[in-house]
Amino acid sequence: MNKIRVILMACLVMILMVISAACSSPSNEQVTSSKAVDEKRILDEIQSRGKIIIGINASAPPFTFRDTDGELTGMTVELGRLIGERMGVEVEFVDMDWAGLIPSLLSERIDLIGDRMSNTLERAKSVAFTDSYLKTGTVAYVRDTSSLSSADDVRGKDLKVGVLLGSIQEEVATEQLPTAEIIPLQTNPDIKSALLSNRVEVALDDEIIAYEQVQQAPDKLKILSGFLVVDTYSFAVRHEDDDLRLWVNLFFEKIKREGEFAKIYKKWLGKEWSPEAQKQL
Repeated sequence: MNKIRVILMACLVMILMVISAACSSPSNEQVTSSKAVDEKRILDEIQSRGKIIIGINASAPPFTFRDTDGELTGMTVELGRLIGERMGVEVEFVDMDWAGLIPSLLSERIDLIGDRMSNTLERAKSVAFTDSYLKTGTVAYVRDTSSLSSADDVRGKDLKVGVLLGSIQEEVATEQLPTAEIIPLQTNPDIKSALLSNRVEVALDDEIIAYEQVQQAPDKLKILSGFLVVDTYSFAVRHEDDDLRLWVNLFFEKIKREGEFAKIYKKWLGKEWSPEAQKQL
């Protein structure tokens, strides 16, 4: 009888221990809820701080550059300011070398890359891109005395080619011009200067930026016909900040519907924007 009593007492103790453990262990729902509280969204953080921090590289008119007074201006700068206005917060632009944009985003120095960034598959491994806002392409430009006349003429030749460090043009040159000597430079004006001083024979850049650079020395430089590659531009956020990515997507959709994007596009690029062209993005 005593033996049975001992066994029953032992079973009772074990049952009480199981019940106690179950009560003290949080459920999956509780853990998920706790994580949701701990993980603050980037939009909440921006609203709380009252400021969005946007990374740019101010060396490429008409997208991002400094005017004669040293003030930041350009198409993407205006878009960035409009983002702040629609979000109801101040905007802080952080101007840096192009190659520093993605590292600065990943290290949380900035909230958003708001510039002329090509949305490549390789970059998408590191950052999350918004919907494309602009279709463009990579062109080649040369000294006016060059015998080259088209982008295809650049292929298969032993040429010194200037590109922006960390840009899509550096990737294009590496992939499509295997016989060329690729010379990465820090800014778009540096590329033009290298071309004018004979340090490089060909410069690769976005067609709009290349046009701006050539316009500064139209009697000395010319753009070759055709594209090396057709391209699209997006803004970029960290992969975990999908709330900000979706907000920026909606922002672009709204300003395009309202006509605001078309005004900014014409102001800086000098031509009309149409939704039909956007469908090709």
